[in-house]
Amino acid sequence: MLFNLHYGFFTGLAVAAVILLFISLWGEKLILIFAKARYVTDDEILINQVKNFCLHCEIPEVKVYWSNVFVNNLYYTNSYFGKPALIIGKNIYRTFTRNELNSLIYASLLKLKTREAQHRTVTSLIFFILYSPVYLVRSFVSHSTLHQILNVFLYPAYFLKAKLYEKQSEVLEFDQKVSELVGLKKDYIAALFKVNHLQACNEFSVGSLVMNELNHVKNQTDDVLSFLLIDNVSVAERVKALQ
Repeated sequence: MLFNLHYGFFTGLAVAAVILLFISLWGEKLILIFAKARYVTDDEILINQVKNFCLHCEIPEVKVYWSNVFVNNLYYTNSYFGKPALIIGKNIYRTFTRNELNSLIYASLLKLKTREAQHRTVTSLIFFILYSPVYLVRSFVSHSTLHQILNVFLYPAYFLKAKLYEKQSEVLEFDQKVSELVGLKKDYIAALFKVNHLQACNEFSVGSLVMNELNHVKNQTDDVLSFLLIDNVSVAERVKALQ
């Protein structure tokens, strides 16, 4: 019956609806699992700073987590019916100045204030589900060259997400909005440069592929083809516009 075209169509629609409902309800929890996130309990100053920014941005409280897996970036995530969250890489926390970290946190909260963070989270998870056969094959492959070959099958997803979220005018407009908060402009520029020069962690893991669009600037990558095939807005262009 499932292979009958008539019943199969409606069965597929039902499965798709269930999957969409699931990631709409618990999408951010899946992202936290991929990041192996741990709730921040050991820095009251950081928690209070996030609460102050939430008040400034007029948004509900956002939960803050550490990641010891993706340590070289800061991520934001939300789902349509879930609770927003920040995931701070431990290396970012240890090596960035407090103001540089604050600038990335403030920028993340501005994303969480709109529905863009929700769209990005759900879109990343939908592409993960669509490309799950590729992810499954990759999980059994240990050779980096074979990983690179398998990544070719993922470039349509990379390309579409870049077209959705890397429109130059929108990226530059958002940066200007972040820089309007007094005292954070120079620190935001410094943070963008520093993150961009840090190496991507666990680049070929499923978690990295899912979280790739949930940050403000990409890390350096060993995947040369992604730079050749996907036209992201460069940090140099963004800094020039801010200055």
